[in-house]
Amino acid sequence: MAAPRETRSSGLVIARVGGVPVEIGASWLLLAAFITFLVGSGAPELGALAYVVGIAYAVSLLVSVLVHEGAHAATAVAVGLPVHRVKADLWGGHTAYDPRLSTPGKAALIAVVGPLANLALGAVAWVASLAMTSEVPERVLFGVAFVNVLLAVFNLLPGLPLDGGQLVDALVWRLTGRREKGLIAAGWTGRAVTVGVVLWFVVRPLLAGQQPSFTQVVWMALIGFFMWQGATAAIRTGQARQMLARGTVAQVVMALPVLRPEDPLAAAAATAGQAVVVDATGRPTALVWAQDAASVPRERWSTTPVSALARVQPEGWVAHTRSGDDLTAVVTAIQEAQSTVVVAVEDGRVLGVVSVEAVNRVIEGN
Repeated sequence: MAAPRETRSSGLVIARVGGVPVEIGASWLLLAAFITFLVGSGAPELGALAYVVGIAYAVSLLVSVLVHEGAHAATAVAVGLPVHRVKADLWGGHTAYDPRLSTPGKAALIAVVGPLANLALGAVAWVASLAMTSEVPERVLFGVAFVNVLLAVFNLLPGLPLDGGQLVDALVWRLTGRREKGLIAAGWTGRAVTVGVVLWFVVRPLLAGQQPSFTQVVWMALIGFFMWQGATAAIRTGQARQMLARGTVAQVVMALPVLRPEDPLAAAAATAGQAVVVDATGRPTALVWAQDAASVPRERWSTTPVSALARVQPEGWVAHTRSGDDLTAVVTAIQEAQSTVVVAVEDGRVLGVVSVEAVNRVIEGN
């Protein structure tokens, strides 16, 4: 499943494709062990070979998930969205990409290619299984085909955090022009899908007088927990974005002189010495604060370079946005940089700085 804005790494990097790390989370080993046991204990006629088949199923599932996520990642890169990582773990797969330049069309395309990749892989595995003359390879390949079709169909269910939910999100986003409305709608459909899955696979058999196995109950509990958690997170994110839509960048940004390290402090006299400092490429790297400038006698401002007072700012403090945009990008930068102030940049041009106090003032005032 596509996972916008996940930026921190917590898995074992097994490869890099086009500079994008491919990771396996430690929790995936639990899933692999569960699948190996489930398959191995369910085919006693194969003896010890059944557990080898189980391992083959676990590995093939990993490959299927990575193919799915690789399709997401490749498409995100193709439409101009930076990809942070591809990861497989207990909950399936995740592709972390930067959604700030996304559109409803791009989001929908990124979402749909994952299930399509699984359908293609399933078709290849099914055709290959028909060519097998040995029972074990045929069984494994048929299982791969079945799992990939199942992954494709399941992921197209219309609710977040599934890919089908991303499609609902994109559709509502396109119709309303508001991403937060798409997230909230897809989050609620995700909750509905979760309830539907539990009713179909657990409650329905009980009403029919059938007793679900312990394995089925555990499996449904894990899937239900994952889906409900993801749907709830989408709703909360949408609600947070609604709050951030109460203001615009223009309402919170404070324009400051943009200076190079060698420029004199006097160039920022109009703002009491406050300035944004950029490097040779024009990238904002530091700030000069008024209280620091006040420590320098005024007669020395013309000979004091701003580099003598500049305070280097943390990574992630640059918010790429536009003056008419809502506050999402600047608040995201504040959270990622863990700073009380960030710099807003529009198409490479520094708009000014944004403080936590200014953001809170606008949100509370609206």
